[in-house]
Amino acid sequence: MQKSNSKIRCLIVDDEELARDGMAHYVSQVPFLETIAVCESAMEAQQILDEQPIDLCFCDINMPYLSGIDWVRSMKNPPMVIFTTAYSEFAIQSYEVNTLDYLLKPISFDRFYKSCLKAKEAFNTTQKEKLDDVIFVKVDLQIKKIWCKDIKYIESQNNYINIVTTKGNFLTLLTLKEVQENLPSYFLKVQKSFIINIHFVEAIEGNSVVIADTLISISRTNKNDIFETLTQGKFILKNSK
Repeated sequence: MQKSNSKIRCLIVDDEELARDGMAHYVSQVPFLETIAVCESAMEAQQILDEQPIDLCFCDINMPYLSGIDWVRSMKNPPMVIFTTAYSEFAIQSYEVNTLDYLLKPISFDRFYKSCLKAKEAFNTTQKEKLDDVIFVKVDLQIKKIWCKDIKYIESQNNYINIVTTKGNFLTLLTLKEVQENLPSYFLKVQKSFIINIHFVEAIEGNSVVIADTLISISRTNKNDIFETLTQGKFILKNSK
């Protein structure tokens, strides 16, 4: 998890020097922002993104060769993007690429700062989600880092739990309750001895689920609720004729 004083790493992209300088000045006035690079084209900006992490991009739209919208659309995992432009007609297009905000030039500092607060809220949410994606447990004499997405299921064994993952099994002195409190929402306690990662469920057989060729029984009292959670309303039943 990033510390509370971590700054949002910003990239400024605009083909006009005056606009670049003005945006860099605005960024310098916001304590939780820092400018990593200033670019005059999307191609130059892409080189920066390929070399180092960027959290937020202030990007012009109408630029030579490659527009800001087309550039963002070409990315698989774009950073947060706030478009800056003198043309209001690009607004609808910009939101098709999940832009965080759309600022019309000339941009007042008040309007800019409101946009930055929106970016800060989104950034903090992302950092919390990243923290939720990992747990640390004591295994023998080591503290092991385990990615939650790799956990298939967790089984209670007396005073221990066995964490079964794609990378191996980890036996640690914890209770199911203690570990469940630190797991993301896609983990489900299906009975008193098992917590499962619903993403690894391969099938449902009667009162059991199948994960990695292991049959795990489901609590009868909560079977319907568990079934609904696992299928997420996507169960299709074809009536036999």
